[in-house]
Amino acid sequence: MKKIVRQQNYLRELIDSQGNRFLSKQALRCLVRSALEPLLDSPESGVVLYRIINKDGLQGLLKRLEFSEVESYDYSDNSKNLVEKVWANTEFLCVMTHRYVAILLWDSHTGDDNTVRYYSVYNSKLQREALDIIKRNSKIDISPFMEKYNPDRRDNSLMNASIRRLLDNLDEASSDAVLGYAEKSAASIRPVDYNIKKTRITAHEIKNQLSICDLYAEIIRKYVDKEEVDREGIKNAADAITKALKMAGNSLITLKSSESPELKKNNLAEIVENAVELSKVYAEGKNIKIEVENTPDIFVLSDEEKLAAVIINLVKNAAEAFEIDEIAENVQNDKYIKIMTEKEDDFAMIRISNNAPGIENPDDIFKEGFTTKSTGSGLGLWICKKSIEEQLGELELSRHSEDYTEFTIRLGVVDRED
Repeated sequence: MKKIVRQQNYLRELIDSQGNRFLSKQALRCLVRSALEPLLDSPESGVVLYRIINKDGLQGLLKRLEFSEVESYDYSDNSKNLVEKVWANTEFLCVMTHRYVAILLWDSHTGDDNTVRYYSVYNSKLQREALDIIKRNSKIDISPFMEKYNPDRRDNSLMNASIRRLLDNLDEASSDAVLGYAEKSAASIRPVDYNIKKTRITAHEIKNQLSICDLYAEIIRKYVDKEEVDREGIKNAADAITKALKMAGNSLITLKSSESPELKKNNLAEIVENAVELSKVYAEGKNIKIEVENTPDIFVLSDEEKLAAVIINLVKNAAEAFEIDEIAENVQNDKYIKIMTEKEDDFAMIRISNNAPGIENPDDIFKEGFTTKSTGSGLGLWICKKSIEEQLGELELSRHSEDYTEFTIRLGVVDRED
């Protein structure tokens, strides 16, 4: 009688080899989307191999994959693609194209319903280790894919370097944040509800910064695809990604601190210019004109990055407001977002206005959890208001109508010599 030797769960062993790298399930969903959505948005030659047991929050994405032109293979236990059902709680996503190969492995056997252990590889020769394991347990011969989609054949070095830089920075910052959270919990510095709320705020801020990285990475890809490369455009996009990563990293690091923001004297015009430079990517390709009127030599007491984050969030919201339903024809060719700074008595005023369709339920917009977006968290404006109040200022919806919205930030002015 022929002896049958069962395979081991080598995918889990590969995850184990990386030590205890933990990720929240919400963050995992973001990674899955960031790896798969670019291919679905602009289908090209490629293949997707996946085993996703817990589809919460990913049903729509997987349906898009199912009905797309992208070649894909499902390795769930009820599929016909497995040799043996040995992977248990281990899941994976492999996106393979000529431009990039993204491999995510994760295992939910952690003892915590909200976290997974994970392993990730992007555009690396190390991809072969994971693919070899999948190949051994696959009834489909994936060798042709492994040969065809090989990082050694890519000449898109800028994109690869950008992806690696992004991941390296986030890994380091995430480690710091997890360590800080553990230290703070052990010392019982603040109640649990405070920790949860602060984590939600930080996650929202980081999500905004990573969306900037994602959009600028797409711009870099378009520049690289052109026969004549716009070096200045690529440099500006790369600089914006670096700034956004720094802000995201600093947001994570604040999880280690129980202190209030450290307020310093800052040049308001410089903060506004930096914030607009980062946030204008939200208007890219939407025919929205961003106008800035900066009054020079106004100095305010503020947290530079938190103030910039508020401005970015308000500009992002304004750009998204133009996408709601069908906008009146008289706005289509004259869309604008204006950012103006001025001094009134002992206060610095930042006015951010736009001519998108007006805000519904204006009395509720600063309430925690209130949102009119199908995918919104209801945290954005609530966080903005709390952040400005922590900087001893005020944020209000100063004017609104059917086709005009204006937010005003009021901060205390300090003398230049102080």
